[in-house]
Amino acid sequence: MTASTTWLRQEPSTAAVRLVCLPHAGAGATSFTRWLPLFPPEIAPVRVQLPGREDVVARPPLLSMAELLDGLLPQVSKLDAPIALYGHSMGALVAFELARALETPPMHLFVSGRRAPRLPSRKSPIHDLPDEEFGRALAARGLGGIGHAAFQRYALPLIKADLTVSEDYEYQPAPPLPCPLTVFYGNDDPIVERDQAEAWSVETAGAFALHTFPGDHFFHHDHRAAIVAVMSEALE
Repeated sequence: MTASTTWLRQEPSTAAVRLVCLPHAGAGATSFTRWLPLFPPEIAPVRVQLPGREDVVARPPLLSMAELLDGLLPQVSKLDAPIALYGHSMGALVAFELARALETPPMHLFVSGRRAPRLPSRKSPIHDLPDEEFGRALAARGLGGIGHAAFQRYALPLIKADLTVSEDYEYQPAPPLPCPLTVFYGNDDPIVERDQAEAWSVETAGAFALHTFPGDHFFHHDHRAAIVAVMSEALE
């Protein structure tokens, strides 16, 4: 498959585990580029490139979790080694639903920057706001503005589409996952509160761990080495 048809970005590897990495709303596979050299040889990161960004910017972004799973599930299922999943923010939600959908459960589910999926949001949805109000709402939540006009033409529809997936998501009760689940939490995250991160514990019948780091919603990039170390130890 070419880059225009596959959503997975990976290098040939004989590693024992494939770690599928799902980025936050508005981001693409390159958001994990600086993570790549941090992984040990036994773990091969597989970065997800959803439609509408970077090298697939010409393809329209998707607007529902069902569409994302329809595209991702067959591709991830074909990976030639046991898999684990890691997602941040919207990516955490997609990773969770992907873990539920896989015929063979992942070795481990890692999530960060997202409240537990069964919890309703404590904030009003913003994806359907007019562009100017939408930009102000992002900034008010500590998520930054949307920059100059050229960047807006690219970023605005993409971020709105991703937030549509996240904000329109409806949790469906199901048995807890059989795999271990690890949550990473930023103690100054304006989007996620600690009790919302702790509530992920009910989604696993396996081991649960919560690791707290200093930082805001994007703390995972500041602490990528420590997060990779935790994931690597868990996957030994």
